[in-house]
Amino acid sequence: LPSDFGFAAAAHPHRADTAYVFPINADIDRVPAEHRCRVFRTGDAGSTWEPLSAGLPEETHYGTVLRDALCTDDADPAGVYFGNRNGEVYASADDGDTWQQLASHLPDVLCVRAAVVGS
Repeated sequence: LPSDFGFAAAAHPHRADTAYVFPINADIDRVPAEHRCRVFRTGDAGSTWEPLSAGLPEETHYGTVLRDALCTDDADPAGVYFGNRNGEVYASADDGDTWQQLASHLPDVLCVRAAVVGS
């Protein structure tokens, strides 16, 4: 990971060794690590991490994700969602492999929750 600081973490709903984090620089520099909008995923209980950024902003980014603003749903593949202090909400329907922006120009997004609704 590019930083060992951050609040946002979420477990995969079906794979025990898989989790997601959104690292930030430090307690005195609360912006995304390396000023890049990326969620990191581990599939081996934290031994290794891979950045997930397909569809996320590529330019310098300052949208911090707080502890309650990253979550998963119970779908298979899992949906992964996060909101940031820039007022943006992003979603992935494929375990975090690709992302799309769902909303922008909101107030600070402090909490995101998701659920699978249907048959």
